[in-house]
Amino acid sequence: MTDPITTYTVRGKDFPVVLEFQYHLNGLLYTFKVIEGELSETFQKWLFTIKTFPYTEEKIKPWTTKKNIEVIIGKPDITFDVFWKCYKYPVKKVMAQRAWNKLSKNDRINAIQGIKRYDGFLHRKVSQAKANPSTYLNQRYWEDSHGSI
Repeated sequence: MTDPITTYTVRGKDFPVVLEFQYHLNGLLYTFKVIEGELSETFQKWLFTIKTFPYTEEKIKPWTTKKNIEVIIGKPDITFDVFWKCYKYPVKKVMAQRAWNKLSKNDRINAIQGIKRYDGFLHRKVSQAKANPSTYLNQRYWEDSHGSI
């Protein structure tokens, strides 16, 4: 897994099932797993409908207020190591680490999210070389308008 993921573990108080939903930082579903128990036919009919199934992170957030469901939210891993693996250009690590340490939590999330858009831009502009990771961070490349990927 290269992208940071937010994990929601859902335990039913009225049903013996534990579910896990994982979302990319952009809020789209990455994986869904039944961790424990089996889904009854009634539960399947409820869960697997367009109105119920949380295919985006926004759709699962209201579940945290339901009385018959316990939702545990894990924080996404936004460490420097995750950024380093996602950026895929391993040069000048010490400089990149210094630049990373200066960023706020929000900027770190945005920097990681912006890598895919930046890589898509570079794929279309084959004559342009990829910036060093420290340059990407210091010059806040994720804020540039690179178009859609």
